[in-house]
Amino acid sequence: MKLSVIIPAYNVEAYIGYTLESLARQSSKDFETIVVDDGSTDGTGQAVRNFIDSGRLANCRLITKENGGVSAARNRGTEEAAGDYVLFLDGDDHVAPGLVEAFAKAADNGEPDIVCWKWTLVDEKGKQLYDFYRDTPRLPARMSGADALRHVLVNQDMRIWTASAAYKRRLLEEEGILYTPGCVNGEDQEYTFKALARAADVVFIDSVLSYYLHRSTSISGVYNVKKFDFADAFKRAGMYMDGRPELKEVQDTLLYRHMIENYFYNLKTCLGSSDKVSIRTLLRDIDRNYPRLNEEMRELIKRWTKENGNAKAHVRAFLIAPELYRVLLGCQQAAIKLKSRIRSTLRHATA
Repeated sequence: MKLSVIIPAYNVEAYIGYTLESLARQSSKDFETIVVDDGSTDGTGQAVRNFIDSGRLANCRLITKENGGVSAARNRGTEEAAGDYVLFLDGDDHVAPGLVEAFAKAADNGEPDIVCWKWTLVDEKGKQLYDFYRDTPRLPARMSGADALRHVLVNQDMRIWTASAAYKRRLLEEEGILYTPGCVNGEDQEYTFKALARAADVVFIDSVLSYYLHRSTSISGVYNVKKFDFADAFKRAGMYMDGRPELKEVQDTLLYRHMIENYFYNLKTCLGSSDKVSIRTLLRDIDRNYPRLNEEMRELIKRWTKENGNAKAHVRAFLIAPELYRVLLGCQQAAIKLKSRIRSTLRHATA
């Protein structure tokens, strides 16, 4: 068997059927599906059992375990996998009907360590919200893992999402690559970066084959200081690149620019979750949970502004006073909401 699709599932009763249906509609049936119910408290497990009993998806099985987080669930699924490659899908995402067929064709051509492809962000109605690859240059169909990392981190013209790559199981086993248990955010990037750092051959399929569902209740849309787990995840991935001269530029970018970009992204999403959240409260929460992280990031940001004369206003504002950064962020978010309302009004006026 060529492919094992692993789906960690936690309280996705309303979505898991859609995910499984997208697998049932595959043009090629040469794959297995392993759903790991991570201690759901809703009807997720029963929904999966009902789908299996319907007979619409062959070679699908359900594993139930106590809640231990998405990383532990993915690792458990990998332990149970029989395929030559593993693909991780979340329980609310879906894939194109030709995914398995396109993957198999790519995997049969020299058995690359990783096969990846384009993906797009959609809402709960299936409407496309964001297409990263729309304005990017065409990527090579084949590259080394080091080159893929350069595209992802240095050139920023490639993005590999959890459900847009299949990894050779033998590579993962030989290199001891696992998801870090307990890590809430950044664990997916850590895993991908480690695998790419060890991959000799990566194939890129120039087609959209998976769809990332954006839900308002996801971790990205709520206040959760555990989002800053990303920092330790990036540090672990960086350590994995030690002693590899061909990855020096990648490592430096990961621990510098990429770290800063993700720090501000997570500040933004935490603060954007509620008008009542103050920047000082958030920074105190970060200090309590990640001692020295704010101090480390401030030093990186100072260095960044010195080396980049065109550093964005909100970055410079943060160094002057975090409250000023909060004000600028609030203005930016208000402008975005206003533009959205105007567009909506114009659409209704011309309808």
